[in-house]
Amino acid sequence: MILPDGAMELIINLGDPQKLCALTAPTRHTTFRQSWVSGERTEPIVIDESGYVHLVGVRLRAGGAWPFLGIPLREFTDQVVELEAILGPEISDLRYQLGEARDDDARFDLVEAWLAQRVRARAQPTRSVSYALRMIHGGAGEVRIGRIADEIGISHKHLLREFDRCVGLTPKLLARLCAFQRVIRSIGQKAEVNWAATSSMCGYYDQAHLINEFRAFSGLTPATYLTKRGPFLNYLQVD
Repeated sequence: MILPDGAMELIINLGDPQKLCALTAPTRHTTFRQSWVSGERTEPIVIDESGYVHLVGVRLRAGGAWPFLGIPLREFTDQVVELEAILGPEISDLRYQLGEARDDDARFDLVEAWLAQRVRARAQPTRSVSYALRMIHGGAGEVRIGRIADEIGISHKHLLREFDRCVGLTPKLLARLCAFQRVIRSIGQKAEVNWAATSSMCGYYDQAHLINEFRAFSGLTPATYLTKRGPFLNYLQVD
């Protein structure tokens, strides 16, 4: 199980097909064979990583995918989509080159060159989105979206449309997700957690507010999360 963390991922598969399992029924799954994009997420996804796993991935923080894809990112929210359906032969050619590369350093060079080539032909997120993203990532969880819009000098509706296109989540939802991830980082590998102090530090009204938000994004209570946590905080083993 992979928790939502405010990033999109481009994945190119050089190994066996991967299975994306239904969250409530892991025996139901969709098979992805070559390459895919995982959009911004508001709930966990479950991956069955059986067989030979060899993936090349690019993690794109909020707003980071827009310059490379040039498609309104709301189209990908809570979706996993085959990249061939979006990029066609271009991504197939890259996958072939990655498979033929001599080592991982060469693969990273190929991916970096491919990204640089794509970004030159596309616009960066607007200044309003970039400013709002800095405010959200730098906040303590209590982000007033209306105030951000006023500071930028645009309407609330216009800011929402820009986020729909360049980010894929609303500013409020992204702010909530960032607060959730602050909790995950604050917990770290601690054996015991002071939840009241964590709630206050991460910008929640109280402990009950933290628990409700934790459940909304992970499907787990904070206490259950501690029992499933592994070396990578956003990756949990599912029985």
